Amino acid sequence: MTKNVQEIATSIRSNAKQVLESKKIGSTIREIGELFYTGSYALDLMTWNDIDMQVVVKNGTHAVEALGSILHRLMNDPGFIEAQIIHFRGNYKPKMPRGVYLGIKMDCPDLGGIWKLDIWSLTKQDFEKNRVLIETLKSKLDPQNRALILELKHEMMAGSERVPKMGSHFLYQAILLDGIRDKEALYQYFASQGISIKK
Repeated sequence: MTKNVQEIATSIRSNAKQVLESKKIGSTIREIGELFYTGSYALDLMTWNDIDMQVVVKNGTHAVEALGSILHRLMNDPGFIEAQIIHFRGNYKPKMPRGVYLGIKMDCPDLGGIWKLDIWSLTKQDFEKNRVLIETLKSKLDPQNRALILELKHEMMAGSERVPKMGSHFLYQAILLDGIRDKEALYQYFASQGISIKK
């Protein structure tokens, strides 16, 4: 690569911060509840234009209505492209957190192009569980494993605009929680999870 993977991550995260600020996304979400940034944005491990956010809506507020109010505001932005709302409840995809998901795509041509915003309304229990996980992952990051994660993310993205679904999850699990550093062992682990990497 012509640019260092950390330089790329830093550039994408800088754009992400400007997207959040220019669109007033953080302040809009805080109007409906408690906001927590998660995923690669929180960990400073970004390789594509995706920002993960979680919110616990205020007491007495319905999650669907709360996220609907965010959607309504962002739909009026000239960069708005599309949105999706999914209510994860009952027996629908039981492995996913219980809550309401709002996915939004926006075009920000001066900040890297198309951005994907993932906003989850979760129970307080799941919200706190993820907060603890993110803090644990942060505490285990060092320059060496950070570079390894970013390098493997870019390998996962070969020929694609994004990391495969759950790819980052398995990366963090293997490298930060299980302590696997050998690349061949990591390739085998990812293959066992259905994720192929072009070496």
